[in-house]
Amino acid sequence: METLEIKILSKTKYIKILREAMKYFLRLNDYNDEEQIFFMELALNEAVANVIEHTYKFNEENEIFVKFEIKNNIFYLSIRDYGEKVDKNQVKSRDLDEIKDHGLGVHIITQVFDDMMWKDINEEGNLLILKKDLGD
Repeated sequence: METLEIKILSKTKYIKILREAMKYFLRLNDYNDEEQIFFMELALNEAVANVIEHTYKFNEENEIFVKFEIKNNIFYLSIRDYGEKVDKNQVKSRDLDEIKDHGLGVHIITQVFDDMMWKDINEEGNLLILKKDLGD
């Protein structure tokens, strides 16, 4: 099993660091599908941006913990925050027929990753786990 954990403050400028770290983590572990890596970066970007905007309301002093893990050729991306609990029933993509410049993050995430799970944790905050089979 390969694992990398990163803690950032909830500043949008740090999302780029997470994207680069994930890209190199995947490459260093022999995953080289550049198109899929790009889409995974986009999904990571959307997920962390959602935490910053919706959970932390752009308060830049909060922490976000991101973990990349590969186990049995399955990639797990975990995003942990300490904000208000997310109502899982409210987390959905907008209607794709609506013309807007936002609201597609959940759609992108669910198209790129095989599974999107909210893990119930007893303490404060949220834990989102995204899972993707990297193939053979």
